[in-house]
Amino acid sequence: MPTPYSKIYERFQQKIQDYTIDEIYVGSKDNYENYLFGFLKSALVKFYHCRKNLITRDETQREFSEDLTELEQEILAQLMLIEWMEKEVNNILEMRMALSSSDFKKYAESQNMKEKSSIRDKMIESADSMKMQYYLINMDVK
Repeated sequence: MPTPYSKIYERFQQKIQDYTIDEIYVGSKDNYENYLFGFLKSALVKFYHCRKNLITRDETQREFSEDLTELEQEILAQLMLIEWMEKEVNNILEMRMALSSSDFKKYAESQNMKEKSSIRDKMIESADSMKMQYYLINMDVK
């Protein structure tokens, strides 16, 4: 049974609060799914030891040809979260605001960037831990 991308998107969406993504969803479900697919594509590359074939997908139906387990779906959602956070950390607008503001504002933006970077690093650790758990569960011991 194929796994629709929407299952991974739902898991991802439960982990964040992003008004931009919410607005995209309200405006157009197609635009929403296209936007999230960018994060999913990047996440797929980082789940290279998945035992299921993540390359064979139906882009029209927006689904994987394989039936992904709950853990596989959760790992992909976590990896999407990292990609989303990476975008937040690298947000050019915040950098511009920091450059054109007072010293206090620069300090506040710098602290904000530091916190986001720290959160991103914790997300990476969490994803790595889940992937390790997945690999150990699926390890072929003979």
